[in-house]
Amino acid sequence: MDFTDDEKFVEKVRSIALATEQDIEQLRELLKGLSISTVLMESLIQPFGIEIDFSKMSSRVDGENNG
Repeated sequence: MDFTDDEKFVEKVRSIALATEQDIEQLRELLKGLSISTVLMESLIQPFGIEIDFSKMSSRVDGENNG
């Protein structure tokens, strides 16, 4: 859904649940934060290339590789 169109956003929110203007504003801010967080998390993830060699990854929380 395109959240940039305010009218469509409000219409969609109200089609899902009863919402006051204050509820909608809080949801709008929450979604903006989620969008920013997603972009930031994406920038932290290193590219893996074509394949991931899982045999070299730790199979335990403490970092030991039992494979």
